[in-house]
Order: sequence, then C-alpha cells, then structure tokens
Amino acid sequence: MPLIFKRKARPPLLFVSDVRREFLLTEITRTSAPSGMYYLLMVVACFIASIGLMADSPAVVIGAMLVSPLMTPIFGFSLGLVRGEFPLIRDSLFSVVAGILLGIGGAFLIGCFPVFFEITNEIAARTEPNLLDLGVAAFAGIAGTVALIDERVSPVMPGIAIATSLVPPLCASGLCLALQQYSNAWGSFLLFFANFLVILSIASVLFIITGFIPNSDNEPLPRLIKHFATTTIGLIIVAALLTQSLIEVSVSRKIDNELRIVTLEAVTSTPNTTIEEIKHETSDGIINGFIMLQGPASLKANVVKIMEEKAEKALKMPIQLIVRTSITQSISASANANISSLVNAHAKNQKIQLDPSAMILEQAELLLRSYISKYPWYTLMGINYMELKNGPGIIVELSGPDLPQPEDVERIESLLRNQTRNKKVSLIVRFFKSNDITRHGRNLFGAQYSGKNTPETLKIETVTTEYLDNIRNVFPIYVEAQHSKTGWKILADIAGSRLIDSKEVENIEQKLAKEFKSPVKLYVYSKSEALVDSEGVQPFEFFSGKDRKDLFRVD
Repeated sequence: MPLIFKRKARPPLLFVSDVRREFLLTEITRTSAPSGMYYLLMVVACFIASIGLMADSPAVVIGAMLVSPLMTPIFGFSLGLVRGEFPLIRDSLFSVVAGILLGIGGAFLIGCFPVFFEITNEIAARTEPNLLDLGVAAFAGIAGTVALIDERVSPVMPGIAIATSLVPPLCASGLCLALQQYSNAWGSFLLFFANFLVILSIASVLFIITGFIPNSDNEPLPRLIKHFATTTIGLIIVAALLTQSLIEVSVSRKIDNELRIVTLEAVTSTPNTTIEEIKHETSDGIINGFIMLQGPASLKANVVKIMEEKAEKALKMPIQLIVRTSITQSISASANANISSLVNAHAKNQKIQLDPSAMILEQAELLLRSYISKYPWYTLMGINYMELKNGPGIIVELSGPDLPQPEDVERIESLLRNQTRNKKVSLIVRFFKSNDITRHGRNLFGAQYSGKNTPETLKIETVTTEYLDNIRNVFPIYVEAQHSKTGWKILADIAGSRLIDSKEVENIEQKLAKEFKSPVKLYVYSKSEALVDSEGVQPFEFFSGKDRKDLFRVD
C-alpha cells in the first residue's frame, strides 16, 4: 500500500484567532485609558529623553524610547476609529494629548535650568524632519501593529519602540522652546506629529485586514471614510510639508557636496590642511558658504575666488565664500624618519592628492620642526614655498638671539634634499634677531637660562654685577651664574661708551675666584651703546625704562 504524505498546512502570514482578538480588544481598551502608571512612565521617559538630548547621548535617548508608554494609546485610538467605539477614542485621545503635554512641558521645565545652554547634535537631528522619517515611521508602524496583534512576534516590541521616535521629538521641541528656538521647536513637533499620523493610519489598515471591524456593522465603508477623513487630510498635509523638507535637504546636500569638492581641489596645494566643517545659507538667491579648515597657512584670496567660480558654474547660482583656517603645526619625532611615507599616508587618509610643491613643503615643515626642536632658543615663524629659477625653494623665517651659520643651513638643505629626493631644492633662511627678556633684564645667550637660584648663586651674581658696575662708563644689564664640576661659569650682558677689554675681564675673574675659592670663567657680551647727556654717560635702558616718563611727555 503506497504511503501518502500530506503537507502540513501553513498558518497565514497574519493570523489572529478569535481568542487573541478578544484579548487584544480588552487589553488595548484597558491600557489606553489614562492612569497613574501611564503618567508616571511618561514623566520618567520625558526626563530620560531630555537628559539624553542635553548630554548628546544616543544611548540615553534610546532608553527613553523603551520606557515611553505612548505607543499603546495610539494603537487604542486607531482601534477606536476602526470599530467606531467613541469611549475608546475619547480615552486614547486624552492619553495621547496628555502625553504630548507632559513631554513638551516637562522638557521645557528641564530646559529652563541653567545647565542647558545650546542645541546638541541629538536635538538638531530631530529639528529638520523629511519624507525619509515618514518612511521609517510607516515601517515601524507595520512592525509594531503586527507585533501587537500576532503573539508569535511580540518579543520584537522593544526594537519597534526604539524605531518609532515619539518621546524624543516631543522633548526636543520643549528644550528648543526653553531656548526660544521656535522654528526648531516646530520642526521637532512636526516630526512627532508625522510619526503619530503614520502609525495611526498603518495600524488602522492592519486592524481592518485582521478582522477587528465588528461583524454587525452593515455599512463599514462609509463609517470608515467618516472616521478617517480628518486623519487622512492631516496625513496628506504633513506628507506635503515633509516632501518640501526633503527637497530642501536634497538641495542643501548638493550645495555642501559641491563646496566640499572645490575645497578639496583647493587644498591639494596646501599641505597638512583638513576640512573641519562646511556650512551654507541661502539669502536673496545668493549662497553664502562658510568653510572651516585646519592647516599651517590660510588660503589666498585668489584661491577662494577660483573656488567661488567653480562652485557657481556647477550650481548655477551666485556664491560668496568665507574660508576660516585654524593654524596648526606638524612635527615628527625624528628628522631622519621616512617623512615622505608619512606625508603620503596623511594625505591618503584625508583623501587628498597633494601636488609636488605641497609634498615638498609639508616634508620641509616636518623636518625643520624636528631639527629645530633641538635648539630651543630658535623659533620657527613660518615656512613658504617659492619656485626659483634653479628649482623649488623653501623660505624659512627664523628668529633667535644668534645668526645661524651657513654650514647649518647647508646641513639642513642636504637633509631636505634626501627626504624629498629632489636634488634641486634650495633652502633660504630669513633671520630675525630677537631678545629674550627676563625679570633681571635682557638675556642674549639663548638656552642659558637660570636653573636653581641658590643663595651662593645669587651672591656671586651680585658681586659680579658690582665689579662690572665699578668700571667707568660700563653698565651691567644681565648677569647669570651657573655652577658645574669645574667651577663657576658666568655670563654677562653689558653696555657702555666703550667695549670692555679682556684684561678687565681677567681681573674680575681673579677677584671672584679668590673670594669664592673656586675657578671662575666670565663671558661678557659687551656693546657700545649709551645715552649721553650733560651729566655724563647713562645706560640706554635708562631712557627706554620706567624713568622715561619723567623726561618726556608721552602722548
């Protein structure tokens, strides 16, 4: 006897038994009515969402979505419209309105506290709704209703609560009201209202499909049209508003994308420059663009002009750009590192194709900052690129107490040529002499700054100053003593009507060695500089110091 295998009948995709239907009718009717627990959960969700929005914390905002009980009365309102049960419609609508007021009002009160000062990213993300948000609400409404009516998928309800953004937009609206940002407050409320209408409509359709309409009703279609007329009209209006918002967002993104393209083209010739932010606003048919960069130098005006022309040609609208650059510096750990690969990796990370001049300039900056860091008395003021007749030229602006020697420049130039693999690179140093001023006076010895001012150090500095001051028409400006294993080393800066000679220096050394019972080596920076009046020779600092106001009236 042949075996006959019968295929097991599959349950329908949406199956609601009579028992499950009666249970849902009773449960939704009970939970849609306002209660103390509903108000408590709504207040808790409002506080959590407001704190999360203020702290710019997505995780905290998600927690508020899970706590919020606002989905239940929306389902109750939808079921009441489908069945024509006025008490259920009344109770659910009251709960929804109460939830809206609690969400906005509670967030407004929290926003009035002095800890809230500005709109965060989490708030801003909910102030400009568009048609995409409507799509998310639609699919979340489908999933939420299916999870509600079909017990087989009920465990996914927490995920659906996260997808349906209801409480966060309400709280964002209240916080914006507290900051008097009324347009943002309206945008946030519009997002909530759109989500509310879409979930309401989707849930109603699914309730009809799954047989929640009373069988005793002989004219279901006219009644449904009557009940859903207001909801449908509201949904169409919101969809139109969100469609317009989506179009504006699309145009705005196109403008930002074009500004980013022209900016990337511009910074290819400026090494180590990154795009931090691009913003724009349109006023009277003119696009006003604001571009924030980080880099070693600002873009030149002619480069910004080229950017404007390219963007205008692409967008077919007049554009005015303001480019703000935050000046940054680059340095590597060693002057002998493989700087070329570092520069290439950095440019690749920024998705920028640097031109050869920019590559040379950035390698020069990394090399020079690493090399000059060994000589703290020098300050690297700027690095520029110039095309010379014999090849690329790097112009270095350097300040310090001593003029750099040609052999030092040659050494750095050789390193730079090796790093760039370009034997025609020339290094030109523009030197600016600078003076270091301490509380004692001018220090012309660069790195020779005082260490520990021990009593013995202060004493030998005082005695040395007295010896120098006893020389006729010589004025000590700065004296510093440093002790080592071999004795004392003293550095002195003096001025006067003549230069001090080596015999006088030797005489002072002998006196100090005898007095302090230790070898002394005295180095004197002596210059002929003094102010002469009828009373004799005065130090030039006398004229440039605090006593000047007693000599001349300063306007």
